[in-house]
Amino acid sequence: MICRLQLFALLSLIWTHDAHAQRLRIVVGGANFRPYPIAVPEVVVTGGKPKPTAKLASELSNVLRFNVDLARSLELIQPKTYLAPENESWTSPSFPNWVNVGASGLIWGGLQTEGDRAKVTLRFFDVVQQTELVLRTYDTSVDNTDKAVYEFLDEIIQLLTGEPGVFSSRITYVKRTAKGKAVYICDIDGRNNRRVTPADVLSLLPAWAADGRSLLLTSYLKSNPDLFRLDLGSGDMTWLSNKRGLNTGAAVSPDGTQIALTLSIDGNTEIYVMDNDGTNLRRLTDSWAQDISPTWSPDGKKIAFVSSRSGNPHIYVMNVDGSNPRRLTFQGSYNQEPDWSPRPGGQIAFTARDERLKYDIFLVHPESGEITRLTQDEGNNESPSHSPDGHHLVFTSTRGPQEGKQLLVMDVDGNNQRRITRDPGDYETPAWGPRLGWK
Repeated sequence: MICRLQLFALLSLIWTHDAHAQRLRIVVGGANFRPYPIAVPEVVVTGGKPKPTAKLASELSNVLRFNVDLARSLELIQPKTYLAPENESWTSPSFPNWVNVGASGLIWGGLQTEGDRAKVTLRFFDVVQQTELVLRTYDTSVDNTDKAVYEFLDEIIQLLTGEPGVFSSRITYVKRTAKGKAVYICDIDGRNNRRVTPADVLSLLPAWAADGRSLLLTSYLKSNPDLFRLDLGSGDMTWLSNKRGLNTGAAVSPDGTQIALTLSIDGNTEIYVMDNDGTNLRRLTDSWAQDISPTWSPDGKKIAFVSSRSGNPHIYVMNVDGSNPRRLTFQGSYNQEPDWSPRPGGQIAFTARDERLKYDIFLVHPESGEITRLTQDEGNNESPSHSPDGHHLVFTSTRGPQEGKQLLVMDVDGNNQRRITRDPGDYETPAWGPRLGWK
């Protein structure tokens, strides 16, 4: 984690007047929604040793473009269409050239290095109005220049949509090691992977705490599958639940005060809720069937879960006190891994096995039960998890020539499916964390 990115230049202009602000504002997912087309030319070297700085500038260009392309509210204008000359002035863009390739916005980047330090300058222009809207300069280490990109893009998303971006959030997942399975975290573009649990211990099903500073996970650290809280700063693991049998599938309530989880105290898996510190345990389900995988509604008043009480696994919804359980899915015979969108009125993403015995990702409306399919005919696709703004899903997929499952991100409507991991191996049960802000 980098230190607070030092800002040398303030916002040059946010809104010139109310009409300009209204023109820029994008309602993501609205009836007339169209992503904002934006061009991202190569980051230019403004100082430092030419070769290493040029290499870093090229990497930074790739990070910028990849993440712009990930954002649901943005549309990357492909670089091969750019008309602006390579020697275009750093101080004054050729606005007509950028308008002619279909861009509404332009991001310029400049980089200079000195030793292990880097100064990253990022600028955002409205090319139609020929106006510079944002100017930022970040002083950071050469190893953390991508964090400048994340913070800058979060600000651009806020400017364009009125809601914070998600580039400051992270993703946790499980990956097989030589001696077990370990929990990792990475940035939302798959960069900066870091293992956070021992490689020789079986650790499973990580979930984020509300503040994004710790994880809840099931680990066999003490031989039994117990639930732990892992502090990502110190690395300390503390017990939250060590009941007999399974202690797993933790899900933190939207306000961060409660944890829903699956326990098998009596031999059968049931849904429980406890306070955030592991106290005040309450049982919610009492069925002969298997009840697992709780997920909270955005208002914290309901919990969706998986139950086999109808004979096969299906998605159910109940009140937060366990009352009024009702079946939500009726299509298919094997529905699992629900994840409720954090957006008010949002749908529940889940994994289902189709008639060809392939796993794909679907959405179900929590009231009507209407089903929407998001993936099809591309391997097995499983374990969806919503971004904190509800506009994206991270999931695992076996598509492509690589061995094992990889992590992909897509828009919540199924568009723009992009792989974010490249290393071989099986990636499992990703969970998208809350916004953090870079410090």
